[in-house]
Amino acid sequence: MRLLRWLLYACLFGLGVVAGTYLLIRVSFSGTSAVVPPVVGLTSEQAEFQARRAHLLFAVQSERYDLKSPKGSVVSQSPPSGMPARRGNTLVVVVSKGIERIDTPNLLGRRLDDAQIGLRQGGLRLASTAFIRSAQPAQTILAQDPEPATVVPRDSDVSILVSSGPPIHTFVTPDLTGAPANRVQLELQGYGIQAAALRTARDPSFPPGTVVGQTPAPGLPLGRQDMVQLTVSEP
Repeated sequence: MRLLRWLLYACLFGLGVVAGTYLLIRVSFSGTSAVVPPVVGLTSEQAEFQARRAHLLFAVQSERYDLKSPKGSVVSQSPPSGMPARRGNTLVVVVSKGIERIDTPNLLGRRLDDAQIGLRQGGLRLASTAFIRSAQPAQTILAQDPEPATVVPRDSDVSILVSSGPPIHTFVTPDLTGAPANRVQLELQGYGIQAAALRTARDPSFPPGTVVGQTPAPGLPLGRQDMVQLTVSEP
């Protein structure tokens, strides 16, 4: 009987030790542990408040440009939210500097290939290129949008207008039939157009040396570099 009593006392004592140890560990752990709060998207001040509230220290590791996050907001955190941490540990965050903005370079008067390289190096993109004839040499930039020195976000688009060289002057081919071939050649040469009397033909209705046929025909476009072929009457 006495043995059973001692065994009962021993079991009760063992259970008390286990229960006491469990309670001690639980109280000790609950007093030193914390759950990392979510702070991504909060301002730096709000994130620090949440860290202090969770009994954590707070530190900004760095700042970086971010296209999606407003300036001053947290873009990443370590440890992640929801993770257990000991009280007094540090919650480290990276804070957004906002959208990086740069000045649009002056492309006017530069060559197209040079401007393309400059835009890429400056963090901008060439969106569209239009060509127009002008007095400026070919491949020279005449206009740009946005204008030079305009402040824009990085990776913005820039459109340019480029010269394709001096304008090509064209004329409407006149009807030269019946005019003296020598005079026709001189007048066309005055406009930079070459005239060649390559053929002759007998035509009693026209005096010798006059134009009786031509290529191109009257009314067709004629450029400065083109040649007019004449058929001239012969005696």
